[in-house]
Amino acid sequence: MRHFALSLLLAVVVISIATSWLFDHLYQTFTPAQQQHTPQTQLAQLARDIHALIAATDSPHSLLIHWPAQSLLQPQIVPAAAFPLPTALQTKLQANEQIQLETEQHRLFLHRLPNSQDLLVIRSDQAAPHSGLAWWLTGLFYTAVMALILIWLLPFLLRLLRLRRAAQQFGAGDLSQRLQVGSVLYLRDLERDFNHMAERIEHLVQDVKLLSGAMSHELRTPLARIRLGMDTLEETIDPDKRRSYEAKINRDLDTLSRLIDTLLNYARLDQTIHNSSSQPLDLCQLIKKTSAAFETSSLTIDLTLPDTPVQLSGDAFYLSTLLNNLLGNAQKYGRGQVRLELTCQGKHAILAVHDNGMGISPQDAQHIFKPFVRAASAINAQRSGFGLGLALAQRIAQWHQGELSVCDSDALSGACFTLQLPLL
Repeated sequence: MRHFALSLLLAVVVISIATSWLFDHLYQTFTPAQQQHTPQTQLAQLARDIHALIAATDSPHSLLIHWPAQSLLQPQIVPAAAFPLPTALQTKLQANEQIQLETEQHRLFLHRLPNSQDLLVIRSDQAAPHSGLAWWLTGLFYTAVMALILIWLLPFLLRLLRLRRAAQQFGAGDLSQRLQVGSVLYLRDLERDFNHMAERIEHLVQDVKLLSGAMSHELRTPLARIRLGMDTLEETIDPDKRRSYEAKINRDLDTLSRLIDTLLNYARLDQTIHNSSSQPLDLCQLIKKTSAAFETSSLTIDLTLPDTPVQLSGDAFYLSTLLNNLLGNAQKYGRGQVRLELTCQGKHAILAVHDNGMGISPQDAQHIFKPFVRAASAINAQRSGFGLGLALAQRIAQWHQGELSVCDSDALSGACFTLQLPLL
């Protein structure tokens, strides 16, 4: 909202200055020039000049007879007795000072003529008050200011209305509501924040649904085996069989414990990952360190890395977890050969993890990154796991402003998981 406040302040200043200049120009255009340049001081000085001119001539009356009738100031010689003035003003006249008198229709400037008992009275018509024009111009000024501000605020009001409608529909249960990010600077961040909030809420709600479904499904199997084992144990007298059933029950309890820990860790992931801090790191070194732990006699990892460091900002622990999950998935479902290729394209680092397994069908590829979702092939059904590794990897990639996708591998004919991360 800082951009909005600065934009509003700038708009008000610019609009005020522009409209003030416009109406001043209109006033200068439609107001007579003699009414624009007749302040009291200039009139008084002009009256003094006329007095000096008339006082210097030998025949002032002849000069006044030929005085132009259209003149702004009209001089007239009158007897001093025609203007009974207070003593203080008469004293000023005797000292050759100018006296100013004002009526509703005229402004009078009085001067004493030298060597005479007459007064030089210079009359100036009072400018007729243009209150009507002034009020009209004032009204038009504020109307123009309000209209321009309203035009400036119109995109903001329309965007707020769309935001309100989207928030109402989102609150009504339509979690797919998103705002189209516009070009208005002071609203762009607000719209992006709303979309980010809506996306996170939608993911959280989906995770809750998946967790609840997985809890009801995944927990039921080990609990059923434990119940069956306990019932069988009660009916068994043979010590060897009892020890065998007890071992099976312990294994089921271990499975149940791992499942609960996995569920809790995934549920806490959203909070813990957003509380972690990003640091500059070299992705090449992280890949080398992580892949070294997977190299065994039964697994071959082929690395293709750039000669120069690939710098990005992220959390080393979570990025290492992401790579561990991808390599673990390639090790579990492949046939012993994995290829890692890291390249830089523009402002992004692209990591491709190839395996020589059976690959992933297009139907499974659409859901493989969801929690507790596993590929439906018979081979995958024989593998242990809860279907959270790729969902965890996808969440970590999204937190790092990256993207994780899967396709068929052209290099090893298996699956290819592609991780895209922004560079520093």
